[in-house]
Order: sequence, then structure tokens, then C-alpha cells
Amino acid sequence: MFSFLNLSKKNPNSLGIDIGTKSIRITEFSRKSEKNFLENYGEMNLDVTGTKTFRWFDQNTLNPDIKNISTAIAVILEEAGITSEKAVFSLPDFSTFFINFELPPMNKKDMESAVLFEARKYIPMPMNDIVIDWELMSNKETTRGNNSILVMAIPKTVINQYKMIAESCGLELTALEAEVLGLKRALIKPGDPVSCLVEIGYQSTNISMVDDGYVKSSISYDMAGKDLTFAISETLGVDISEAEDMKKEYGLDSNKNPEVVDALVPVLAIMCDKVKKIIKEFEAKEGKRVEKILLSGGGSRMNGILNFFRVIFGEDEYFKGTQILIGDAFYKASYYPKLESKIRDINAYFSVAIGEGLRRFEK
Repeated sequence: MFSFLNLSKKNPNSLGIDIGTKSIRITEFSRKSEKNFLENYGEMNLDVTGTKTFRWFDQNTLNPDIKNISTAIAVILEEAGITSEKAVFSLPDFSTFFINFELPPMNKKDMESAVLFEARKYIPMPMNDIVIDWELMSNKETTRGNNSILVMAIPKTVINQYKMIAESCGLELTALEAEVLGLKRALIKPGDPVSCLVEIGYQSTNISMVDDGYVKSSISYDMAGKDLTFAISETLGVDISEAEDMKKEYGLDSNKNPEVVDALVPVLAIMCDKVKKIIKEFEAKEGKRVEKILLSGGGSRMNGILNFFRVIFGEDEYFKGTQILIGDAFYKASYYPKLESKIRDINAYFSVAIGEGLRRFEK
């Protein structure tokens, strides 16, 4: 199944490519009059009924289907008429190992070696098999107070696989980064309070904490869209294809199909409990209050899910006053007026691809 947009081809500059378990999404951005402009987007979805996927996770190893991914990307680029070649690919959070720790006061020159030394204590993989990236979780290093560090470790095999995909498509791989960084770039606004990003995908749900524009933690949880579909299939005795259609058509609307609602609620309740638990653990550790929860990913488009989260969290006295919203991935991007009616539909699905597409223009 394909969906493409082909409008203006003036000065395209950057591609953001998000390879999911069952879908690939691409955004193309240019920079016009100091604004980020959406030039084009494309998407390919696999049939959820089969076992075919663009990637799978087995025994702690990400296994992208390089041939099928490369073919799919090439088709999207050709059919949508995308000619930009510089691309940023997202990496699923479950293939990236996140840790954070504090280092004593030091300058930036000494910090590089200190990060590598300290990271060895936490990363359960041979250092020769991974590439480490890190960022300081403050505006500048300090020689007075402690420095808070976020470290991301990516297996070299995964990096090489994505290089092969880019080369097969004739693209220049300018960056690889964890999904959460693209998501943060797309959804977090200047001045936002401490926020929790909940991205509900097909394979996994990623729960990430962002404070002052910095990712403080990110946890990948394996209950996600697939489990909602499976719950409908098992409860109502229908096949996966029909269950997926029912999920999309009815969602949590009890007036349309109360049996579907009955199947979905237990799974969603577990997901909400997981988010609550992670937020409480973060608050206990950081001594800060999470004031906002932003939902994104394909699962966030299910009918009634936003209200479900609001009700569940609203009934818990601990979370009284917490804002729960669908993330606005287009808040710092301009687009053609004729797209206005489409933006709401693609907003949640394309959040990561939008964030990656904007990376090149990040100051």
C-alpha cells in the first residue's frame, strides 16, 4: 500500500527516513525564508496479516530486511519524485542502548575520554562491537557542579546494515540517530515543562523523559499496536486482518462495537500502568514533576485513545493536573495550504520522520 505527495520540487534539501516494523515513512524538507518547509512525503505499509516485516528483533539483535527495505525506499523515492540524496535514518530505540550518569567537574577536552571510560561499566557489550555517541544534558559543561551525560551505544553491525541500505538506494547517509531524538526534535517546544513522550508503534512502545530539551531516559516496552490487534483477534475469534480493520474502524467507541472496546481496554490499562510506573521512577530519581505527556506513533491515532489516557490518569490522584496531548509534529514546519486537511492524519504517524528531516536545519 502506497501513499505519496508530489507538489513542488524547488530546492529540496533533506530527507528523514523512518523504518518501522510494518512501514517506511519519508519526509523531504527544504529551508525557505528561515522556515522549515515540507516539500514532500511518502509512505509504504506492509499488510499486517502476514509475517512479513521490514525489520524484526530477535535475541537482542536488530534484523532489518535490507533487500526489501532498499526496494521499498527506492520505490517511494521514484513514485513521489523525490530527488534529494542526503538522508537521516532513524534507529529503533530497542536497537540502541541508553544509559545516563554523572561525571565530576571537568572541561570538554577531558570529558570525551571520561565518558568512554565510565560507559564501559554499564554497557553489556564488547566495546569493539559498538559505536558510542553521547551528549551533555545541559547547555554547557561545568567545572563546578557535576555533568549529567546521556550515552547511546549502537552495534556496529546495525550501522553497517543501514549504510548498505542507503548505498542500495543511491542515498548519502548523513546521520543515524535513535528514534527518540527525532521524536524530541519534532514534538518538544521551547519552554515545555518536563515531558513524557509515549510513542505507540506496531512492535514496541517507547517511553522517554525530556527535561529542558534533553532526553534524560528512554525505555522500549514490547506491548504496542500488535498487542491491541491480537487482543481483538483472540477475544472476537477473527483473523488478524479483520482485527486490524476493526481496531482502526471502531477503536474505543463503545457505540460502534462494545466487544472491540472490551478487548482493547485491558491491554491499554497495562500500557498506562507502565507509563505511570516509569514516570514515578523518573520523578523519584530526578526530584522533578512530569507535567505533560505527549502521545505519538500510529497507535495514538486510534479512536478514543487520547480520552482513555486522560480518564485513566485523571482518576489517579497522583497525576491530577498532568496534561495529556497528541504531539504536534508540525509546529515548526511549514507546508502547502492544500495539505491542511491531511496534516492531522499524518501528524502522529510521521513524527519521527519529520524530526529526522529537520535535523539538518537544527541550530
